[in-house]
Amino acid sequence: MEFEAVIGLEIHCELKTKTKNFCSCKNEFGFNMNTNVCPVCLGLPGALPVPNKTAFEYCIKAGLSFGCDINDIAIFERKNYFYPDLPKAYQISQLEKPICLNGCVEFEEEGLEKSIRLNRIHLEEDAGKSIHDNLTNSSLIDLNRSSVPLIEIVTEPDIRSSSEAVKVLETIKETLKYIDVSDCKMQEGSLRCDVNVSIREKGTDKLNTRTEMKNLSSFKAVQRAIDFEIQRQIEMFKNGEKLTQETLRWDDEKGVNYSLRSKEESNDYKYFPDPDLLPIKIERDYVSKIKNNLPRLPKTRRKQYIEEFNLPEYDAKVLTNDKQISDFFEETLKQFNNPKQVSNLIMSDILRLIKQNELNLEEKLPFSIDNFVKLLKMLDSKEITRTSCTTILENIFITNEDAIKCAERLNLKVNDNEDEILQIVLEVIKNNPNAVQDYKNGNERTLTFFMGQVMKASRGRAKPDTVTKLIKENLK
Repeated sequence: MEFEAVIGLEIHCELKTKTKNFCSCKNEFGFNMNTNVCPVCLGLPGALPVPNKTAFEYCIKAGLSFGCDINDIAIFERKNYFYPDLPKAYQISQLEKPICLNGCVEFEEEGLEKSIRLNRIHLEEDAGKSIHDNLTNSSLIDLNRSSVPLIEIVTEPDIRSSSEAVKVLETIKETLKYIDVSDCKMQEGSLRCDVNVSIREKGTDKLNTRTEMKNLSSFKAVQRAIDFEIQRQIEMFKNGEKLTQETLRWDDEKGVNYSLRSKEESNDYKYFPDPDLLPIKIERDYVSKIKNNLPRLPKTRRKQYIEEFNLPEYDAKVLTNDKQISDFFEETLKQFNNPKQVSNLIMSDILRLIKQNELNLEEKLPFSIDNFVKLLKMLDSKEITRTSCTTILENIFITNEDAIKCAERLNLKVNDNEDEILQIVLEVIKNNPNAVQDYKNGNERTLTFFMGQVMKASRGRAKPDTVTKLIKENLK
């Protein structure tokens, strides 16, 4: 019997608003424990929540980016359950009237276009955080995260493998960062994922008993957890064991999962409309305004880069991995219309320097587009060599020193004096008799060696065309 997996995801993403969802406490990571709180997010008696308009806007932006329908009315409900890190003993969430319905996540896997349906995207508040100390066998509670605005993106059970699940997550993360509603830092808990998994015989449409693994915080953990659970369920089926609908905890270090509790259904939470929060009417004009201001998404940009700019698919994917890099590329093209040359320098040098200098791509690059264009124009007019271009870029990337002045200061403008270059060529030939003999024996690749040696001796300043000509003439 052949089996297939039936997988659904519930992705929780914290929004990067300035304040929390229902109070004016700052929405920032890294405060000392339990210092960024107030009577509202602590759930103290008599404290009244006030909805965050920006959180509403960000939820609608996310919905529009995935092709969701936006509801005319949004209602907040109380989702009742007790956790130590949930001070009110209920979470303000949405059930009957979420902000966004339907939609899909589109991605490419192994050259195939795929689409996974969404059930909904709704707005809610985050709970606090439990910190478990194994040394003292105790748990601490940090409520700084309590009431941070959160969207939950719920897929339909359309996913069939762990690799597909990861692709869906990657696409969602990429999109949310592009529309600038979340930093999606999984290491800080601002993007987390619950995974629902069941198996069935291939070729049937039956939905079987499922299990849920909660709060997976890395793509690798998601993939490993799904693969383990699929195999576990198949073994149970083969052994005639009955599968229980339950919530599991995934231990990524040990590579196994453990039972936490029986799986809750929506009626277990006893949802009811929050009496402190009125239904909110969502005007069509407001939705249209948000839609008109959405940035172009990665998939649209990649298509343009390949079809209009004639870039390879690899270049298009690298350039669109981050919105700031994509914007930098497009702004540069407005002043220097050579997509491939711009792409080459960004991919080979700028991305390396960003990583080398540990720059945060959420902040503006210190190196200006105008200065980058000056560098590109010098390279294009052969005033500098490609080697010199890298040297100049490394010198001016952080300081944004004028590229032309830097080239002059470092004496990196191309030297086209044939007499000077000839002396270097003759010296290199004289010092490498074995390479000369290789060339005479028909090894044309030796030309590359001589070229490299001359460019090194000239500190990258010798004009490449002149170097090539003089090497060939004197090797004869």
